[in-house]
Amino acid sequence: MKDTVKNILNKQIQEEFYSFYLYIALAARLENMNLKGAANWMQVQAKEENDHALGFFRFLVDRNEEPKLLAISEPDLGSAKTIGEIFASGLAHEKHITALIGKIYEVAREEKDYALESFIKWYIDEQVEEEANATAVIEKIKLIGNDGSALYILDQELGARAYVPSGPYAAKA
Repeated sequence: MKDTVKNILNKQIQEEFYSFYLYIALAARLENMNLKGAANWMQVQAKEENDHALGFFRFLVDRNEEPKLLAISEPDLGSAKTIGEIFASGLAHEKHITALIGKIYEVAREEKDYALESFIKWYIDEQVEEEANATAVIEKIKLIGNDGSALYILDQELGARAYVPSGPYAAKA
């Protein structure tokens, strides 16, 4: 495996673990707002991000490469204080991850790494779903406005989200 491929995959492992940290931090903020359902949604998202990091880890191992685990920064929550701002920060992060996944695809094509090109397709498709899910919640929050009763119902709906293992290796587990 070429160094350019190893480096970008190790960097993506770091980014996916950072995503885990970010979503846990967002969940904590929502917990402090007594939005337990929304916090659950973020915790489920965090678990999926952990799965995604482990998918890249497994891909490297399966190709006889030793993953290099890079330092993970403290999550930057910025000024996100409302449920809408919190979900918007999650969506912005997903768009960042989408761009990184696209770069991995470009590297796979440039390096003629057909195994990576095939592998990364799952993540490309997943990012479409990730952005759509966050956008759907944001649109509901916009509809609700300042209606506390509607927010209560949305929080209950978000609390029903259940974790399902996610990643290209999940079906094999």
